[in-house]
Amino acid sequence: MMKPLRKRHLQIWIALALLLPAGIVSAWLYVPGAATIESLKKESPALLPEIAYSVEGNCYTANLRSNQPGTSWQLEWKNKAPLQVPSAVIYRRINNEPDITKNELVGRIEARGNYIFPLNANTAGAKEMKFFLYDFIHQATIDSLIFKL
Repeated sequence: MMKPLRKRHLQIWIALALLLPAGIVSAWLYVPGAATIESLKKESPALLPEIAYSVEGNCYTANLRSNQPGTSWQLEWKNKAPLQVPSAVIYRRINNEPDITKNELVGRIEARGNYIFPLNANTAGAKEMKFFLYDFIHQATIDSLIFKL
């Protein structure tokens, strides 16, 4: 290697020795802060004290909970295993209406876990509460539940 080439080589290595650490530090400073992860699932309400009725399925347990006078109701859904259908929602059947849009949407269930859904208080005088699990992608009823009051 000739003397001018060695000199140029030394200058390039000195420049790289200064620029590489400066580039690494500046890149680290420009990294944006970590985004906060917000849960899509809302905080569950407190469970009502009394399990009024319970239904046991193959891969779930459904409890109908109420307070002592029976004025407030909750549906507690416990998945024992992940659902085979990822797009399952629970509807409350109103007046045996076959049209899905005329029934009351209770909530969506997903993977294994516990879900608590508050129910509307329009159950005065009702003798039973009917729920059904619906797959809205395939537009099919998966299962139905009847709680005799």
